[in-house]
Order: sequence, then structure tokens, then C-alpha cells
Amino acid sequence: MTKRAILLLFVISYWFVGCNRVEPEQVKLSTHVLQLKVGEVHILTAVATQEVIWHSSDTLVAEVMKGVVTGKQVGTALITARVGNAEAVCQVYVTGREGQTLALPITYLQLERDTTYQMCPSSLYDLPLVWQSSDTSVAIVEPSGLVRTKQAGHTTITVSNGFENASCYVAVKHRWSEYQLVWSDEFDGTTLNAANWNIEVNGNGGGNQELQYYTSRPTNLRVENGILIIEAHKENYQGKRYTSARINTMNKQTFLYGKIEARIAFPSGGGTWPAFWMMGQDYSRVGWPACGEIDIVEHVGNEPNMNTHALHYPYKSGGNCWSVQKQHENIENQYHTYAIEWLQEEEYGRDIIRFLYDGQLQAVQSETLENMDNEFFWPFNKPHFILLNMAIGGSMGGQVNEQIFNQPIQMKVDWVRVYQRTEI
Repeated sequence: MTKRAILLLFVISYWFVGCNRVEPEQVKLSTHVLQLKVGEVHILTAVATQEVIWHSSDTLVAEVMKGVVTGKQVGTALITARVGNAEAVCQVYVTGREGQTLALPITYLQLERDTTYQMCPSSLYDLPLVWQSSDTSVAIVEPSGLVRTKQAGHTTITVSNGFENASCYVAVKHRWSEYQLVWSDEFDGTTLNAANWNIEVNGNGGGNQELQYYTSRPTNLRVENGILIIEAHKENYQGKRYTSARINTMNKQTFLYGKIEARIAFPSGGGTWPAFWMMGQDYSRVGWPACGEIDIVEHVGNEPNMNTHALHYPYKSGGNCWSVQKQHENIENQYHTYAIEWLQEEEYGRDIIRFLYDGQLQAVQSETLENMDNEFFWPFNKPHFILLNMAIGGSMGGQVNEQIFNQPIQMKVDWVRVYQRTEI
């Protein structure tokens, strides 16, 4: 046989063997981890050269038919796709109809500083758990789930098994000193202290259709015998029928948290509307109600036995504000102490404002956990300034009984004091 014939025979033989060679079986699945709820269906796609044989390691948990997997009951099963000697597997986790198998027994927790707490999650599957703290300056969490608190504040502790998460909101409490007096005006001089107070002069009606013109005249505003006197008069002045006064501490004395109180005697008479209140220092920049308004107390002469305590903010303002009314005897023409305790992260990390009348709690309002630190719902975590005024008429003052002006209509303020605490 010639060399040329031998070579041709070799080529033909190689071609024939190559065309009939059997490639190794292979199978690939569209996913290798799957979570289903009971009753839920998912189609697994298999890429293979031949027909795939499907198998479930536990048909009570998950059934499979031609790649269609159905969750039957809570548990885990292994779905296998087999072609000859080749196979691919998918781990299936079946949860309850609510879809959660990983959980923490508590979702809100309040702890002291420098303490530990062991988180004990429940999980149906033996999967590795990964822990995380959203603010490690407040608390850290170890791989075992042990929480170690560091400083006051709040954080969220989250545990994950790779496809499910569970979390617990953790608030670490502050440690406070006793209240200390940080500012006061006792009105002991003969004039209003300009280092503390601004005198408003306008006839704007306070945004409430009020009927007075605010002046700086001694007839409307003066200090005498240790008392600040705001006095209203029935008179034609600058196009208004009444005059009164309003003062504020904006840009001079502002406060964030603490106990703010004043000893005040309100006048009597239908149409009077005196108030002791606060507004956010950013009022000139963001306006009202975005700045936030704390009405420590308002009194309306047309309701002589009623005091009102209120908060105004973007979510609730004007006639839709948060407010509480309390009845008392002998409110008018007698001194009483009106106060708030404005407390930082007092309960589960939430700010709280307590309203007091002669030391007795009248009302409480606080941040919600869902809207923590959201100024639309709670703009009371920034400095505020103090206001004192007496309006006449308006949306809340109501009908004016002009006969009341046959005698002096005076709002008398003995003192205003601010106390604060420090972190210890």
C-alpha cells in the first residue's frame, strides 16, 4: 500500500470515530437556591442535551414534575435534575403562607448603656446567620447575636440567613443629671431686657385673623413691680380697633430640650387669647408650620375654665393640629405655673413633650417609631425660641365682648425659667 493510500485511510478512520464519539452528559439549572411559600409554584429550567429526570428528596415538602416545583409544607427539600450520570441540584426552602421562617422574638428593645443582650432568633433551617448593627457607635452585635451597648441612641439589629432578614429596633437610654437652671427672666427691672426679648410691632393679625395691633408702647407692654404686663386696649390704632403686645426671644435666647416654664395670670373676658409658646429658630428660613410650634398653654376668655396645649407641624397644623384641652377652676386672674418637659430620646429613642399645669401632668405627645427623626412628622429636635402674647379675637379668640374693656385687661408674667439636664 502506498503512503498516500495509508494517509487517506487514517483520515477516514479519524473522521468516522470523531462523528460517533459520545460527549459527557451535562445539565444546568436556572437556579440552585429557591424559596417558596406553601402552595406557591416555580418552574425550574434545565439546560441539557437529553431528557431530564426530576427528583425531590422530600415530596411532602416540595413536589417536582417536569421542572415545575410546588411548595407543599414548611421545610426544605433537594430538587435534582439528572441526565444519565450527570446531575444538578437546587435547594428549596418552603415557608409558611406568610413567607417568613426567620424571626426574632422581640422587635423593640430598650437597654441601658454598657450592658449586653443575647438575641435568640428562631429559624426553621440550619443556615449560617449573619448579624449587623445599623449604628455601631450605639451598639455592636457579635456573630453569636450578643448585643453590646456603647452609648445612648438607637440602632437596628438585623439577622440574615441569606434569603430572609429579621430585625429588632434597639434604643439605648440616656443617663441624665438633675435639672439645672440655665436661663431665666424674673422681670425684676423697670424695662424689658433687650438682651432677651424682641418686641413685635405689626397689625398682621398673627395669621389667625386677630383684631389687635401689636405695639411697643408702655400702655401695652411694661415691666413693673417684678411683673411683665401685657395689656390690651380698645382703641382705634393703625387701622385696628384693639392694641396689645407680643414679644419673643428669636435669635437671642433659644433652647433645645429641657423644662421650660412660666408663672402667669391670665385675664378674663370674651375675646382675649393669651399664650405662652415656642417656635423653631429656623422659622425665617423654612416658615410655619415646618419650623414647628409648641403651644405650652393657650387660654381663651370665651372658655374661662379651659386651657389648651398643642403642637403644630407640617403633618398636623392649624385646625388639624395635635391638641389637648383641660378644664380647671380659677384659671383667670390667678397665677399658675405652665410648663413643658421636652425630653430627648426618653422612651424607646423617641423625643417626648409633657405639658404641665402647676406641676401636674396634663398631656403627653411623642415621636412615633415609624417616623423617627422625620421633621415632617416631628420638627421638635432643633432649637426653639419663646413667645408671650395676648391676641384679641381671631380664629381661636372668637367673639369680642367689648364690655370687658371697662376694666384693665392684663396678662401678667411673674417669671420665665428654663432648666436643662446634662448627659452623665
